[in-house]
Amino acid sequence: MKHSYIILTSLLVLLALNSSSQKSANFERDYEPIRNELKSWDGVRGAWLADNLPAVVNQQPVGVRNFPENMTPHQVLALVPKPTLKRMETAIAAHRSDPIDGAFWTDMNSVVSNVSCAPTLGRSYGDPHLQSYDGERFSFQTVGEFVLTKSNDSKMEVQSRQRAVRDDFSLNTALAMNVGGDRVCLYAEDHPDGNTTTPVRLNGQPLNIGTKPYFLPNGGVVTMSGGTYVVDWPTGESVTAKPGRTVGVSFYNVGVSVNTCTRNYSGVLGNANGIRRDDFDASGVSAPIRFFPSSNHGMARDIENQRLNYLAKDFADLHRITQATSLFDYGMGQSTFSFTDRSFPRFHRSVRDLDQERRNRAIRNCERGGVLPADMNSCVYDNAYLDIPPCVAPTPPLAVDPGTITPVREPIVNDNPEPPVRTPSTRPTRTPTPSEGRTPIVKGENGNETGTPTGTVKGNGAQPKSPETTTPTTRPILQPTTRPTPRPRPTPTPTWRPAPRLTPRPTTRPTPRPTTRPAPKPKPRPSVPKPRSGRG
Repeated sequence: MKHSYIILTSLLVLLALNSSSQKSANFERDYEPIRNELKSWDGVRGAWLADNLPAVVNQQPVGVRNFPENMTPHQVLALVPKPTLKRMETAIAAHRSDPIDGAFWTDMNSVVSNVSCAPTLGRSYGDPHLQSYDGERFSFQTVGEFVLTKSNDSKMEVQSRQRAVRDDFSLNTALAMNVGGDRVCLYAEDHPDGNTTTPVRLNGQPLNIGTKPYFLPNGGVVTMSGGTYVVDWPTGESVTAKPGRTVGVSFYNVGVSVNTCTRNYSGVLGNANGIRRDDFDASGVSAPIRFFPSSNHGMARDIENQRLNYLAKDFADLHRITQATSLFDYGMGQSTFSFTDRSFPRFHRSVRDLDQERRNRAIRNCERGGVLPADMNSCVYDNAYLDIPPCVAPTPPLAVDPGTITPVREPIVNDNPEPPVRTPSTRPTRTPTPSEGRTPIVKGENGNETGTPTGTVKGNGAQPKSPETTTPTTRPILQPTTRPTPRPRPTPTPTWRPAPRLTPRPTTRPTPRPTTRPAPKPKPRPSVPKPRSGRG
């Protein structure tokens, strides 16, 4: 049965690849005006972008950057002059109705048009509090793994794991992300493999991020500064995960930035449709009305409890992940159900329950921390109950100042340094041409239930396992099913080292090993004459 499942899965993947690879004979001709526009703008950056835009659309590996800036394809595209972008959009629109290539051109239009969109921010922070993309705010006190946000085209998803702290609070202790086809996870707690030297996992493989940004295989970029991680998508989205710690538990304050011009979103952070009142609706059922200050304390508290119960139950269940949709790594014997508790919280707390002295002290701390009035209640709640410092909305730094961009006369190699591995890296150094088709994300097993990584991160990513050695599961592995043949490229000086595989430290002192030195032979005792019996 197991082998039949593997064979069937492999056949379905091959069929998907063949169907997605069908391109019209005129595709290269139709794409040539876009290529020429970008190359005329910048002979190095523009040419690289022209080669790699199809890979971004198809969620395939991009080529090695040949310019000094550490940018995603979206960030490079944002530097293109507006007249050039306008001509590109016109050329794309002319082919969106093509019977064979229309789907590709529609996705390409979304990628190109997103650079003109103003980003919007959603947040899950503290213990935890929600700020939807449309500006709605409320607490989300529950335990489990949830879809924080997900795009309708499946190129972007963020999942959060909320862990209980006592009986009445929870925290974001882990994140899992689909970054254009690459699976990136951050674990503040509950590392799946016992390796606590780094919180980052790339396609199940522990990964150390140093001072230099790390290029993901499919075009995303991961940056770390002062313990805060920024993950940039090749399509323009961004996640900022700032670490925190309270009552002995590490957690993340999470900010998610998305572009809403051409893409729709769903999840705990709302739908980003510009309407606040429907952000916390569940399956067509509207959330209880938000309470307003009232002289009747008991009535206001009852209304607040109704809303908190609704968010922790109906709304939470709507966005809980399943094992089939989970992006997380799990240890032996674990699954998403290991981190689920539908009975939580045992009761709801409120700012209204604080005595005036504690409330005033928390207000002063939040005001000194620069918290905006709209976020004051959330900050007071966190600071008074769990002594969590004030958390202001994140502002991801720009990848590069446009004013510093100068022409590149000679292409350079700007890639992740190769790690010291026993086998050479197979990471491709070129971008698949549009005629190579679109590779779907497939579901499979990451082989990490025993704490063993799925593969070795070589250059820019882990290699997928062959179907013969893969155990079937319903959890998706967000990796390309095929990789194009690499071409030779210069090898940068190795400076990056993969995270060492560590075994958990034993809780008891190990028994000393027996020495191999033979024990000394006993010395012979001197013989003593026996006394005679009877006579003297």
